Amino acid sequence: MRFLFIMDSTIKLLWMFSTALQVIIIIFMTVRKLYRDIPATYWYVLAALLQTLVVSLVYATKGFTSWAGFYAAWISQAVVVFVRWLAVCGLCRAILGRFRGIWALTWRVLVLCGLISLISALLVGKHDALRIVNTFDLGLEFSICSVLTGLFLFARYYYVQIQAPLRTIAIAFCLYSCFRAFNDTVLQTYLDDYTQTWSLVDGVTYLATLVLIAGAVYVLQPHTTLRAELLPQ
Repeated sequence: MRFLFIMDSTIKLLWMFSTALQVIIIIFMTVRKLYRDIPATYWYVLAALLQTLVVSLVYATKGFTSWAGFYAAWISQAVVVFVRWLAVCGLCRAILGRFRGIWALTWRVLVLCGLISLISALLVGKHDALRIVNTFDLGLEFSICSVLTGLFLFARYYYVQIQAPLRTIAIAFCLYSCFRAFNDTVLQTYLDDYTQTWSLVDGVTYLATLVLIAGAVYVLQPHTTLRAELLPQ
């Protein structure tokens, strides 16, 4: 019982720190108008903040173990992971958008990954809402890891210049997706016994992700664009 109490207190503490960081990031990006440069990242942090507030309100009024709390948490999670996937698409566009042919291929790959994740979730989950959301989450996490890893390899091989803040945000999303994909895989295997540990691991990795994003938006200069330096014909 003492161990469970410590874990529960730690998870609540992580929630508090994460919420505070989300508010700081939103205020900073709003004041500096960085939402014009990386709008998808801005909306992702805002969506995650709204999820925290809504789920906390439902837990406070209906109870942590209520069906209302259960559905509020998992439905909002499906929305947030989709917005995070859009944030990754936005990063890819910010980095590769100046290469028309490459970006045309990249966005088609992103759409295909999203459709595969959705179809897999519906086929695996069937009538189980938790399985559908968890499988959808897992599929998108794997696609985010794959796309961002491919982006880094492409940029390194072809010497594509990436702004340091954008690279930091991309690394944050990639690492978080890798940890969450592993976490979701374990959750699907040990669904009932792993829930508490899943929340703790997710809270720690998400807090680390927010720290990286906060540092990146702090040094990001607004309205900065990079021009592609192409080889002569």
